[in-house]
Amino acid sequence: QDGTVLDRVVAAIRQWSSLQHLSISGETGTLLLSETIRHAPALRSISLGCGGLKDHGMKLLSDAIRHAPGLQCISLYGFSLSDDCLKLFSEAIRHAPALQSINLYCSRLTDNGMKLLSEAIQHAPALQYISLQCPDLTDHGMKLL
Repeated sequence: QDGTVLDRVVAAIRQWSSLQHLSISGETGTLLLSETIRHAPALRSISLGCGGLKDHGMKLLSDAIRHAPGLQCISLYGFSLSDDCLKLFSEAIRHAPALQSINLYCSRLTDNGMKLLSEAIQHAPALQYISLQCPDLTDHGMKLL
C-alpha cells in the first residue's frame, strides 16, 4: 500500500513544476525525495529527517542530487551516516554546482566521514554555509574540515 501512496504523491509532485522546497521525514521519505528531485526542476531546498538512511537510501539520494543542478540547500537531520554513505554524499556534492548550504543536524559522522566531506566541499564553488551539529564530532574531525 505504501508504494501506491508513494506513487500518487510522486505523480502529484511531477505536476507541480514550481515546487521549490521539500521537507520529508521517515524511511519512505528517502525514496519519495529521490523521485521528487528528478521531477521538480525548480527545487532549491531539500530536507530529510529521522529515518534509517542506509547505503541504498543514500545512493538514491545522491543520484537524485546529481540530477538537480539548481539545488541550493541540503539538510539531513538525525542520521548515523556511515563512511560509505558520506562517500556517496560527498561525490554528489561535487556535482551540485548551485549548492550553497549543507546542514547536518544531530547526525553522527566519523573522522573519516569528515575527511570525505571536507574534500568534497573544496569542489563546491557556491558553498557558503555548513552547519554541523553532530554529537560525536571530534577535535580531529573539526581540524579535517
